[in-house]
Amino acid sequence: MSAGSDNPEVVKQRPGRLLRYSEDMRTLFFAGAYFAATAAAWRVDWSQRSWAEVCCTCGLLTLMAFQGCVTVHNCAHCPPFVSSTLNSWWFLVISVWNGASATAYIPGHNLGHHKYLQSRQDVIRTSKVDHSYQLFNLLSYFPRIYPAIYKNDMAYFEAQRELGRPVYEQFRMDTAAVLTFYAVLGVLNFKSFFWIVLIPQVVGKDMIVTLNLLQHDGCDPEHDVNHSRNFTGPILNYFVFNNGYHAIHHMMPGKHWSQLKRLHDTKVAPVNHPSLDHPNILRYLFVTFVLPTPRTNYDGTPYVNPGIHGELGPDKPWHYSQDSLNATGSDPRQQREVSGFGEARDQGEAPALFGKGDASGHGAKAKADDATGVWFGARPTPAGELRP
Repeated sequence: MSAGSDNPEVVKQRPGRLLRYSEDMRTLFFAGAYFAATAAAWRVDWSQRSWAEVCCTCGLLTLMAFQGCVTVHNCAHCPPFVSSTLNSWWFLVISVWNGASATAYIPGHNLGHHKYLQSRQDVIRTSKVDHSYQLFNLLSYFPRIYPAIYKNDMAYFEAQRELGRPVYEQFRMDTAAVLTFYAVLGVLNFKSFFWIVLIPQVVGKDMIVTLNLLQHDGCDPEHDVNHSRNFTGPILNYFVFNNGYHAIHHMMPGKHWSQLKRLHDTKVAPVNHPSLDHPNILRYLFVTFVLPTPRTNYDGTPYVNPGIHGELGPDKPWHYSQDSLNATGSDPRQQREVSGFGEARDQGEAPALFGKGDASGHGAKAKADDATGVWFGARPTPAGELRP
């Protein structure tokens, strides 16, 4: 049975097989396209080109850098390769594509945002921006929350360093790869580096973080399905690897991106609020953030900060020394019930980051239903199959 078969829960083990899902050939293609486009742009003498050409090239590379950010998101939840070694090396590649450590996506996103959606432990909660004109919220969101993201990540990795866990070593390697890439290109030609690499990657990160505002603002983090807004356009989802199907991703954060449309159509679309599925993200952006539209909740009621079941107040630290790498669902109440500090114990039995198990180097033994996917490897079943 191929990785793209009708039953995505079981993938046949084949000799020499590299990818857990064949759909990740698309990911590899766009990774290659980004580096090829960057190399081609680097060879151009931009002093002889018009500002229009510079801006168009920078814009295209920004969209491709945004794809890198989406890829980091996907791989932080569901690594693409069967081999843990290949996944570790792949994280170096997508760190360079993204312009920051791919491993750094784990604490703030997987362990904070997913486990504690819109609560004080979620450092990217949308209640942090509260301008009357929505466009100001859109533009100020990333600079408003970035310092909290950085502080949260450093607290997590310091705790992991003190515990001697492999996740910290991968973070160091990722960071070294990015800094080396930046240093070499900056020395060779700083102006080209600034316009071709740095600006597109910074804006790409702004886009992936600010997307959270579109996906969750005014939603109910404690509802079974109405916690997230979905953007269902087929063209968008082709280029962003089904990232538009966000509710099902929060419900099953370890599922591979290629499964999300099918799961959205069967588990979310029949029961979620009709206002939460949008076929055109550009129209939603224009109506919600450009027009002087009042900020509302998903059900049309007026938005009052911090929103439905949100929390006001300063960021609240969570259990930075936990050894899990993924969430098990979306409801922040459930995470608090699983353990007081948010340590998810139901991660599935599988090799994890760097081929060690979970963040601590232990193979986690828990559920076998694969709600959270596999960490940097694949679990052999008694039948000799791989269960992603």
